[in-house]
Amino acid sequence: MIRGRLTSILRHAGICGAALLLFVGTTGCQTSGSSANTASPTATTTNAKHVTVQLQGSAFSPTQIHVTPGTTVTWKNDDEVTHTVTSGRNGKPDGMFDSKDLTPGKSFSYTFKKSGTYPYYCVYHPNMVGTVIVSSSSATTTSGGGDMSGKGSMDSNAASTTSARGAIAPLGTGSSGEPKLADDMRLLPYKMENGYKVFHLTAQPVYWEVKPGQKVEAWAYNGTVPGPEIRVDQGDKVKIEVTNKLTEGTTVHWHGLDVPFKQDGSGGISQPDIKPGQTWTYTFTVNAPPGTYMYHAHPMKDMLKQEQMGLFGAFIVEPKGTGWKQVHPGYQDEYTLIVNDSPQFGYTINGLSYPATPVMPVKLGDKVLVHLINIGSMDHPMHLHGFHFQLINQDGWPLSSPQWLDTINTAPGSTYDLAFTANQKGKWLFHCHITEHVTDGENMSGMVTMFNVQ
Repeated sequence: MIRGRLTSILRHAGICGAALLLFVGTTGCQTSGSSANTASPTATTTNAKHVTVQLQGSAFSPTQIHVTPGTTVTWKNDDEVTHTVTSGRNGKPDGMFDSKDLTPGKSFSYTFKKSGTYPYYCVYHPNMVGTVIVSSSSATTTSGGGDMSGKGSMDSNAASTTSARGAIAPLGTGSSGEPKLADDMRLLPYKMENGYKVFHLTAQPVYWEVKPGQKVEAWAYNGTVPGPEIRVDQGDKVKIEVTNKLTEGTTVHWHGLDVPFKQDGSGGISQPDIKPGQTWTYTFTVNAPPGTYMYHAHPMKDMLKQEQMGLFGAFIVEPKGTGWKQVHPGYQDEYTLIVNDSPQFGYTINGLSYPATPVMPVKLGDKVLVHLINIGSMDHPMHLHGFHFQLINQDGWPLSSPQWLDTINTAPGSTYDLAFTANQKGKWLFHCHITEHVTDGENMSGMVTMFNVQ
């Protein structure tokens, strides 16, 4: 179990140890060459006696610094959630320093007087770690570089096997400048052309880090798993251009959206597969009611493999006039959570396994809307601590009689809209209630996330 400040939460959760299913690579696309990137980090040198470390994207940046005795290190929380800076390793504090809760915008400083190596971590995200190395050297060196968001990078040995497929998108950043949302999803930009909102998706191979140290091959839209969230208003006319940089044909199905037959994306039925190197444009008007939908690969062959490799994403329909980045009317917070069970990634929420899963900030008293999607092959009973929620929509359509629940059994291919009011403070877990899906046998892992109500 995660130690420190999460202990009491875990006792309340009642999550016991069980063996997690082994994560096995999908046939035909194994994970050879998917070890950690061994490229050397960039380095800069300064003689300053004060060094600042940023907390952002659930990571310390830089993760390792070299300082001389007497140097003061300041950690500044530029993230959207609370973190700590706690000395120790493997979730065990050693008592040397502890920032306590660092809310967004707050800082903590400590002066290192003696030579030595000082590891530290965040008690809420035990795989969020850093190190201060103090020596009598006359220079201060900060090491960083690479994507420190916990979402991975391409393996340096993989270029020769994937170069023929096209450029590899940077993981965790999106390939089209997609802004990152608080639920770790990316929001797909669009441009207006002749009254249409025009989006672009590129399907291509990447390497994906489900959590630190667990890197696998993935097939992704615009470099992220799940693909970037498509958000439109009811009544919008859309064009979605899909470019295939995979080694085999693919299509995109607009799951739950009632579109014309030729736009359905069923490979070999409504259209031929999009061949490698080709671009296909889908055009339709969004007539569905405001709610939660999805998109995913639906080729003539190997649909199972392509979905399990990561070719899926959320499609959210908002009331007319809401706006691309605005929150659904009547709510202060709006989040999308995609649960998935895949032999390629294991048990994940938004492509990540706890503790890499998002911690979603909520202000006390906020009304929260959750778009919940099950893209996996199993049922997942999702349980919320601290609150009951209302099930207001299912498969995009409003329920005539919303139901009050604290657990909802999500079925493969189904979507749900949940609403609750955050009326008490705390870090409230939201997790699958099948214990094998939320533990690695010792610690919490897999299909677990939380709402941080402050």
